[in-house]
Amino acid sequence: MEHVNLIALAVAGAVVLAPLAREYADLRQAWGFGRLAALATTLLVLPSLGVGLALSLPLADRPSLQWTVAVVVAIAVYSLAAAGVKATAERSAAPELGRR
Repeated sequence: MEHVNLIALAVAGAVVLAPLAREYADLRQAWGFGRLAALATTLLVLPSLGVGLALSLPLADRPSLQWTVAVVVAIAVYSLAAAGVKATAERSAAPELGRR
């Protein structure tokens, strides 16, 4: 049973890391964020994972389900946080675009 849990954890890790690498690259290229800003935005996944883990605690007796719920919640919370950062960056850039 322990192997199943490790496999589920590895899959969950891959599900999180691949989109984060893509998000970092997108923030750098499409949004023009610097390295630090893109990294800081991408690292918002850590508190998002904390929220996911907290909300999945009642499922502790079923680790595979607990991690699945934690990852799904973390992705949702991170997506909302990143969208907020992007919206703020867009609003900040809007006055500069109007001056040109």
